[in-house]
Amino acid sequence: MTFNNIVLHHILRDKWTYFAYFLSSVFSIFIFFCFSVSMFHPDLSLIANGSALSMAMMAGAVLVYLFSFMFIFYSVMSFMKVKEKTLGLFVMMGASRLQIKQLLFRENMLIGLAAILAAITLGLVFAPLFLKVAKKIMQVEGFAMYFPYKAIILTVLMFFILFLLISFVSPYFVRKQKLIQLLKSDKKPEKEVRFSPANLILASILVGFSLPLLTVWHDALFIRSISQTIRVPVLFIVFVIGLYLLYMQVSVFMLNIIQKQEWYFRKTNLLTFSGLKSQIRTNVKIMYLVSLLLIGTFFTIVILYSGNVNVEQNTKLNYPYNYMYISKVENPNEQEHVGLLQQILSSRDSYFYKFEVLYNEQDGRQAIISESEYNQAVQGMGGRGVSLNQDEIYMVSGSPKIRPGLNFSPQLQAVFQKAGMAPHVVGESTRNMTPAGYFRQMIVLSEHDYMTLRQMQLFHSLRVFAYNIDNWKENSDTDQFLKQHIGFSDDGEFGFFSAGELFRVEKNTKNLLFYVGFMLSLIFMIAALSMIYFRLITDLDKEREKYKGIMKLGLSKKELSTILSRQLAVLFFAPFIVASTIFFIGMMFLQKTIGGSLGAVTVFSFALFLVVQSLGYFVVNTKYRKSLMKRLINHP
Repeated sequence: MTFNNIVLHHILRDKWTYFAYFLSSVFSIFIFFCFSVSMFHPDLSLIANGSALSMAMMAGAVLVYLFSFMFIFYSVMSFMKVKEKTLGLFVMMGASRLQIKQLLFRENMLIGLAAILAAITLGLVFAPLFLKVAKKIMQVEGFAMYFPYKAIILTVLMFFILFLLISFVSPYFVRKQKLIQLLKSDKKPEKEVRFSPANLILASILVGFSLPLLTVWHDALFIRSISQTIRVPVLFIVFVIGLYLLYMQVSVFMLNIIQKQEWYFRKTNLLTFSGLKSQIRTNVKIMYLVSLLLIGTFFTIVILYSGNVNVEQNTKLNYPYNYMYISKVENPNEQEHVGLLQQILSSRDSYFYKFEVLYNEQDGRQAIISESEYNQAVQGMGGRGVSLNQDEIYMVSGSPKIRPGLNFSPQLQAVFQKAGMAPHVVGESTRNMTPAGYFRQMIVLSEHDYMTLRQMQLFHSLRVFAYNIDNWKENSDTDQFLKQHIGFSDDGEFGFFSAGELFRVEKNTKNLLFYVGFMLSLIFMIAALSMIYFRLITDLDKEREKYKGIMKLGLSKKELSTILSRQLAVLFFAPFIVASTIFFIGMMFLQKTIGGSLGAVTVFSFALFLVVQSLGYFVVNTKYRKSLMKRLINHP
């Protein structure tokens, strides 16, 4: 028998163990391939390289690949743990270290190549369905099925490299163990976990403080004083550590309480809960990891969906008018450009606003506008005018939702002093009048003070021509025409701004990010279900030996089925309950942060994930019970 025959025979003999590893790999590659099919679609060829959409697509592909890598790597580690006894038998029969390495290398490569082939075949079958989903989510036209040769090449190349790397690295995780450790790998009992009130209190404090500080209390004064780049990662790490400790201690505490109840000794309750406690470490680790994956699934979908909620509102905040043309007084093209705007927009029931501001070349981030010009311009924003006396100032922010600074630049203070003015601020507004960030702030002066500064001839003038029209979001052809014929000057003499163009770019970007999140959520959800399934399949032989002895004492198949179903229900739904609780707490924070209602999408997401989790439980429970029962019958 050749070495390759030994490898193949070994795989077929432990087919259930290898099947779990194979299935996990196929799902991960399948998701990456389907995302790549969308990414390389000809209808997206108009996206310019280096644009926000292009970068989002690339970032999405990288994220999907990284999470696929992490999921496959976890599957390999679980797979290697199960194979320890078999490897020990090979060593006992005289296999050298080199032969063990070759065995693992060929097994991993064989499974990897088979998974790549199966995933691409499966992907080609389901690609039309995923393209329809992508079309719906990204709201693009076309997106018909095509032959995705680029996606095939990228998927084969990336995952061939991944499995090649895993095949080289995996032998190093078993080479340091002694033969006796390998042979007894499935006989090692789990260390007993004792309940510790101190650890429970510590875990409760870690989770009880870190979760609110990450969400509903994030705006507390003592928290805002800490840099966000330090605060968020530290609190997240504290939460993750605290959640594991809490899981462990609460699980032990609840099982201890249950064991003291009278109904614990009724029917199959004793076997159900003692089975959970005997593998408390393994069960808690699985439930903890599944909880984190489910939390990631919930928040990825809802957070990225929430980006679509206020796109129109945020566009109006950043561009207060539908169209704006900003021109310096010395701009020789102003008359031509304004004439073109009037000609194109006059037939569309447009509303025209014009105002002039002063700025200093040395301090171009602050602008000055008169009271009358401001009152006229603010009508187009649905705002209210102001009434100012001499030396009174009204401050307007240059960016939305940001309070304007109440201090003047040194250059402007010098000008005020030279003009004999003693200005003081009497009000402020966070609604910018020009594109967000164009000015840092705008200073509204009374007519008298404005004319005084203007006559000093220390400032340059800037004219703003603003237009509002109906159906501004649906005028892409007009936007493209005006952008092509006006655009921006290289020296900053003029610039054309379209709210409709910004809206479409933002909408497309948010839709694309939501699609990326959708694919990542699929990976998280599949990983969560696969982790539980992988843990059950890899322990199948050990569980068979345990229940074979118990059935000899009189346990019926129906009672065994009840025990298995209840234990699986705990493994599936305990993490779901924990993740859902954290999810609803997080939604309180998110809704308060972004505004708008997220209640509908929150409830819909929860219901959808509950259905998926329930279906996963039903499928895994049915298959696992059949597999275990079949082995009990075939192995008397």
